[in-house]
Amino acid sequence: MKKLSNIFTTVLLAAAVSAGAQIKKPNIVFIMADDLGWGELNTYASSFNETPNLNKLAAQGTRFIQAYAAAPNCSPTRASIMTGQYPARVGITDFLPGGQATQKWLDPAKYVTLNEALSEAGYHTGIVGKWHLDTHFANLKGGPKQHGFDEVIGSETKYIADGDYFFPYDKIATFDTGAEGEYLTDRQSKEAAAFIKRNKANPFFLYLTYYSVHSKLDAPEDLVNKYKKKFDAKYGDGQAEKIFGKGPGSPHRDNPYLAAMLERIDAGVGEIMETLEKSGLAENTLLVFFSDNGGAGKGANNGKFREGKMWLYEGGIREPLLIRWPGKVKAGAVEDTPVSSVDFYPTFLSIAGAAPSKQLCDGLDISPLFKGKVLKRDELYWHYPAETAKTPEKMASVVRKGDYKLLEFYADNRLELYNLKDDPSESRNLTEIFPKKTAKLKKLLDAWKINVNAEKPNL
Repeated sequence: MKKLSNIFTTVLLAAAVSAGAQIKKPNIVFIMADDLGWGELNTYASSFNETPNLNKLAAQGTRFIQAYAAAPNCSPTRASIMTGQYPARVGITDFLPGGQATQKWLDPAKYVTLNEALSEAGYHTGIVGKWHLDTHFANLKGGPKQHGFDEVIGSETKYIADGDYFFPYDKIATFDTGAEGEYLTDRQSKEAAAFIKRNKANPFFLYLTYYSVHSKLDAPEDLVNKYKKKFDAKYGDGQAEKIFGKGPGSPHRDNPYLAAMLERIDAGVGEIMETLEKSGLAENTLLVFFSDNGGAGKGANNGKFREGKMWLYEGGIREPLLIRWPGKVKAGAVEDTPVSSVDFYPTFLSIAGAAPSKQLCDGLDISPLFKGKVLKRDELYWHYPAETAKTPEKMASVVRKGDYKLLEFYADNRLELYNLKDDPSESRNLTEIFPKKTAKLKKLLDAWKINVNAEKPNL
């Protein structure tokens, strides 16, 4: 009996070792929308748009209500995600214009990008969509391939600011085949799902970065008409034609064109979730949804927050963030700890079991929040000299410490102080009420700018 017991124990140990060997590192799927305002999802502020799959993602994971982009527009936020550093430290602090209009790009010789760090930890990496960290398309020095992505799918080959949403595509040569009238967002989702299926045997990092909902707003006509009817039902017959008859450029928060674009993003998120489920990967995949900056223009829904894209007020930098990882991230939870796009880099490396990056990292590993623990952070910073946009009134630097946020505007040397807990819409400037706090935060901000070698705005 003793001999049989030993044999049984040996068999159990062997089975346990075998099962353990099959447990692989968690996959990471990071999905990012372009110019999607904080209030556009049903789970944040919109009652007009329809986001059932993102609602499901929020129910299955945690919804962050104080998540920030490290910049109020595209390129610098993407630089912060790829490096874990503040844009001011990287030196990319505004969107990169096309071609020779800029001498800036994310230099592979200077940075170990997020995908490269994960690759060193055994991950297969892929990007599907927008990069916008090198715009010298005839001679890319800092494109996704130069930064080590194993698969580069559907990234821009021309400057894409004005959109390229229907096949045949003009600015995305890597999608050189497709059905007539194919919608770009749908194609990206299809390619992302295919990436998951063919790489399911090994740990992977997928960076699905949609070009939508960036202006120009454009979507399939049947979907736009669906939301025009919904608009009329809400505001009165004929109102959609009156307001949007000449196109999507109306300052109304309920925009049928944007709603249609967001519905296709939402469908894509649903496709990714279904693919993970059918591939048996959902339980072992960290799934993240984010936006690179606030919504653009007066027609964007940035919730209760002031201004939008290109501003360092909350409307320009506070973003929707949903994170799901079954059994590891609380389901249906709301997290109000301030987090930033600089945090993704150290967080993803942490959950991947990767060695900490040797390059300096401004972000924090936020995975303790997944377990209900407290994240200890002193301050968050922003710096926007608007060198590309050339908008002096928006040139500013910011420090947030606790609930207090100090903005320094350069055009008129103006300081503004807000208590975001009491005044999230930033309507009451407290500098005269709290001069000592203002001075203390200004001192912190000045020291940080020196530390990161922040460029001075060219007024």
